[in-house]
Amino acid sequence: MGHQKRESMRGKVKRIVHVERGAACPECGYTPLRPTEEVVGRTIINLVLTRSGVKKTLTRYVGFKGYCIKCTRIYAPPEIRKYGKHQLYGHGFKSWVAHQRVALRLPYGSIVEAAEEYFGEKMNEGSIPGFIQDLGQYYIEAEKGIVQTLLQSPFIHADETKISIQGVNQYVWVFTDGNYVIFKLTETREPAIIHELLKNYTGVLVSDFYPGYDSAPCQQQKCWVHLIRNLNSDLLESPFDAELERFAWEVKNLIVPVVNDAQRYGLKKRILYKFKKDVDLFYKNSINDKDLKSDLAQKYQKLFIRYQDSLFTFLEHDGIPWHNNTAERAIRHVAKQRAISTSFYASVMENYLVLLGIKQACRFQGKSFFKFLLSGETDLEKFEARKRKR
Repeated sequence: MGHQKRESMRGKVKRIVHVERGAACPECGYTPLRPTEEVVGRTIINLVLTRSGVKKTLTRYVGFKGYCIKCTRIYAPPEIRKYGKHQLYGHGFKSWVAHQRVALRLPYGSIVEAAEEYFGEKMNEGSIPGFIQDLGQYYIEAEKGIVQTLLQSPFIHADETKISIQGVNQYVWVFTDGNYVIFKLTETREPAIIHELLKNYTGVLVSDFYPGYDSAPCQQQKCWVHLIRNLNSDLLESPFDAELERFAWEVKNLIVPVVNDAQRYGLKKRILYKFKKDVDLFYKNSINDKDLKSDLAQKYQKLFIRYQDSLFTFLEHDGIPWHNNTAERAIRHVAKQRAISTSFYASVMENYLVLLGIKQACRFQGKSFFKFLLSGETDLEKFEARKRKR
């Protein structure tokens, strides 16, 4: 099928690129390759940006093969070999497909239909996972760079959610500082990924109250939004629990002035540290050695004791968030895709998550994920620099 299509495209090619013969053997490294008179060509379908959108291009790459006297084999030029033996589509076309799937969450069938409607390309649904895998591997180094950037950040938000991989539950984890994002897939909810990623981290981990985060080898800030949300939920379900109501009132009196000042003046230690004395007074009057009778009130008493060192970290540092909303924003895309797709394929998921991390980083930074993919760039900072130069 691919060969027939390639043959039918030859008459439509508008651009021919002559590429150089390889200098060294790709197998053994022997140099120089001996010139031959054997010509090889490859026609690639691609997409390029225009002022009004994107257009399809057909480019034929032509060059002479080289002969390795050590391997006694003939090799096509590197610019042709990089496309693979049966490859029809270039980076730009794969980028468009990835954008449809990753950013727009379109089903495979809809992507195939759109490719034919927009570009006259009759694709198979089965080719889409291969495109995702190819681009995921292309951006592996970009992800490694994002990890290193995250580890230099004063704080990292983390969250996780369950997904189905071919009917088996696994977990997607997100780590972000509000500018850069990575996703990781694990078979269980065990916190090994946290220890692996943050083993040398010296900043603050911002998370919810899942116990798996407690053993992270760094300072922590627990999410007050989760705490308040859970407390309100318990109040609604237990409207006659006077002790819980009184406890919630005391928590409100403690945290509302802190949050108000944080929102008004920013997350600055010189502004917020003054509330440390109020925290100490709260623990003295409402937590320590208090004989609470209500089961729910006891639950929150134990929670405040357990997390005393990580509920108020943001008072002692500049710029540390008091909630984990950023991680929830980043991982919400996975939850929406989960509702659409129900189940994912193991062979695609890890590469999909590489691309999704870059997509969410572009979103947080106000950059175009589609244009970043089309550019072929693998560094978000360099991509921004190129934009500024224009």
